[in-house]
Amino acid sequence: MTVARLRISNCWLRLAASGVAAVVAGSLTGTGWPLLWFAGLVPLILTDRAIYVRLLRLCETQQPRPGLHWLCAWTFLQSTYGNILAAMLWFAPYVPGETLAVMYICGGLANGAASLRPLPTVALCGMGPGIATMLALPVADFLIHGGVNTLELAPLVGALLLFGFGVNLWRDLLASDRAQAEAEAAVLRERQAAAAAAAAKTDMIRRMNSELRTPMAALIGAAEHLKRAASSPQARAHIAALVQAGEVLRLVLDDLSDLDRLENGQLPIEPRAVDPRDLARGVVGAFRAAAHDKQLELFLDVAAETPPLVMLDPLRVRQVLFNLLANAVRYTAHGGVRVRVSAKPTGADRVQLCFQVADTGAGMSRSQLALILGRERVRTDGDGPGLGLAISLKLARLMGGQLTARSELGQGSVFAFAFEAPLAAARGRTAA
Repeated sequence: MTVARLRISNCWLRLAASGVAAVVAGSLTGTGWPLLWFAGLVPLILTDRAIYVRLLRLCETQQPRPGLHWLCAWTFLQSTYGNILAAMLWFAPYVPGETLAVMYICGGLANGAASLRPLPTVALCGMGPGIATMLALPVADFLIHGGVNTLELAPLVGALLLFGFGVNLWRDLLASDRAQAEAEAAVLRERQAAAAAAAAKTDMIRRMNSELRTPMAALIGAAEHLKRAASSPQARAHIAALVQAGEVLRLVLDDLSDLDRLENGQLPIEPRAVDPRDLARGVVGAFRAAAHDKQLELFLDVAAETPPLVMLDPLRVRQVLFNLLANAVRYTAHGGVRVRVSAKPTGADRVQLCFQVADTGAGMSRSQLALILGRERVRTDGDGPGLGLAISLKLARLMGGQLTARSELGQGSVFAFAFEAPLAAARGRTAA
């Protein structure tokens, strides 16, 4: 395939160079033979191009291909005919003809080495006539002039030296090709190994997801049953927090089982009418017990301008808020965590919702914060808030919003999740 593409691409360059050489040879010889030679070369080059176009098509469609013997014969025939012009230039009645003949032969050898090198056998068949012509012309000229003046064999010495340099260059080119092929094979092996590792990780996550989903569903079902059977409001509140935490955990399992779609931004966002106040109360309520165990204050502030119904995806928003609040409670040893919900009108029936989570924890340096917020891929290894925060970053972008943060060492951190959403009430009036 490589040879076919190279031969197809340099077809017109060969025609142009041969045409120029034929015109120059015609002016030196004073005859029309070089132009007749070029007229015969044109169909040869076009046929050569047609042959390699067909071979390329066979390679791309993985169809059976003929052997190289006929291609070697064709290349040898074409090269032999092409080097006839070198003889015309050499025996032209002007001294520069010999120099032009050598230049023409060297150009043909360079073209053959460049375009046929991936097939060494075919390349030798293509360059063989040129090498033979370069060596034979000085000898033929010496014999034609009586074989007396040995200085006339000086071009033969130059041809031999040039041939030696060409052989060394050819060997270097082949070694370079082998090194490149080995490097490409190593890269391919690494990609295959990485793909196998990714497939194994995905399979492990899928198995883990399957194993965890059944007991998780049982726990959520039992909690729902307890909620209906609970007699006191406090017990129902605790059980409701347990149910909501279980739902978020199940959503995390769904995301873990489909990390590829999350990486590519292809997870579906399904907005519906939701009260942001209730959503925030539910998430905060899920962490009341954890905050109480660490003797932390947990506050929820809802701005008065927050609308009662907004079109948003409650599962995805809840998951982002859940991850932010989980990190805040986890990394705060004393003080408290405050959650703020605010809204700012951006149009007649649209608002920008902002969920802010502030803590009095240890905080982070600017470099740590830049590293966390600058991640382009979801991390599933290591310590710290990598996975949950990385998933939150992806989800924020999927919902057309952004996740920002500011933090100082010893001063705590503030994470804010903001996005624009339409008002559900406005839609309801329009429909009415």
